[in-house]
Amino acid sequence: MIKKLKGKFILVSLLSVFFVLFLTVGAINVINYVNVESQAGDALKLVLEQGGQEIGPGQQPGGEPGRADVRQEHYFIVSFASNGTVTSSNTRHMFTYSEAECIDLASKVFRNELSGGKYGTLRFVKQTKQLGSTDVAFVDIKERLDSFHSFLGVSSGISLGAYAVMAGLVILASNLVFRPSEEAYKKQKRFITNASHELKTPLTVISADMDIVEMDAGKSEWTESVRDQVKRLTEMTNQLVTLSKLEEEDASFPFEDFPLDEVCKGISEAFAPLFAKEGIEFSYNCLNKITMHGNKRLMEQLVSSMLDNSLKYTGGDKKSSYFTLTETKGRIEMRFSNTLDKEDEVDASQILDRFYRSPSNKKEGSGVGLSIVSEIASLHKGKVKAEKSGNTLSFLITFR
Repeated sequence: MIKKLKGKFILVSLLSVFFVLFLTVGAINVINYVNVESQAGDALKLVLEQGGQEIGPGQQPGGEPGRADVRQEHYFIVSFASNGTVTSSNTRHMFTYSEAECIDLASKVFRNELSGGKYGTLRFVKQTKQLGSTDVAFVDIKERLDSFHSFLGVSSGISLGAYAVMAGLVILASNLVFRPSEEAYKKQKRFITNASHELKTPLTVISADMDIVEMDAGKSEWTESVRDQVKRLTEMTNQLVTLSKLEEEDASFPFEDFPLDEVCKGISEAFAPLFAKEGIEFSYNCLNKITMHGNKRLMEQLVSSMLDNSLKYTGGDKKSSYFTLTETKGRIEMRFSNTLDKEDEVDASQILDRFYRSPSNKKEGSGVGLSIVSEIASLHKGKVKAEKSGNTLSFLITFR
């Protein structure tokens, strides 16, 4: 259990760190890219405003002090008459395309063969004037894009490095944080195992003493009561030992292929008379041969525990319980359902919790039976789900 908690702690911590880094680096690079495109848009506006005119050193376009110009940009602009004839062009500041290529690209934009404002590393815009002429301006932002991609690569690399360091620190921290809990949990399991073994001896002695008492004085309600309590304590002790062993990380349970349908059928047939004795209508249904790879003894215990749970807690005016076993595309499903008394306040969301007891339940039980079922299912890569609909309680156990 501690190993699972440690794994969840590491997973949640690393996912949180990844999420924060992803959002931070992603936001920075998105803003950076938006700025690149915004600068390209500003440059296009300047190209359209300044047109093809050449600006001498120290001069400001439009005579406005401090206003930027396009002398540092790689651009070209082509003007068209309303009939599509090129009236003028300025391609002197474009070095990656020839004049003919520039005019060809501008013509395609004029004819709406190019749209979207982007062509490779070029950004373009078309502006129609009042007299019917049209200017098509292009700006090459290759240098800005190269700078953006360079920053993206560097920031991503630094983030990955920081994430790797953080992962190492989280793993190291988890070992330090969970070490006291791990040691305490091991001591707790060791105590449960030792106490359970120690309890077996006095329980055996008590049972033997009751045999002697009954031989001398005969059976009575007192001796039967003692025997019931001894039986209850023995079952609880065995359950605690089983649960403790299932939770051991180094516990070994051999797996093999076995006929699950035959196991379930045999156990169901053994429980059928017990259900009938309690006036419970019981049915078992499995239409196919189902083979499972797992520990046969543990699966027998799982089915027995579930049927015993149904036997104890089935209620209502018309008592009924059923057990179905199916397999679909390699997915094995077990469903155990039983009716409940109207006043039963069982909470399906908590019933799988260890030591949970329904507030209205007056029957004897340790509250660990379903925990054992959950551990056995988990050991077989399965899941247990409890559902309550009306006065019917169902447990769905799935294996893949």
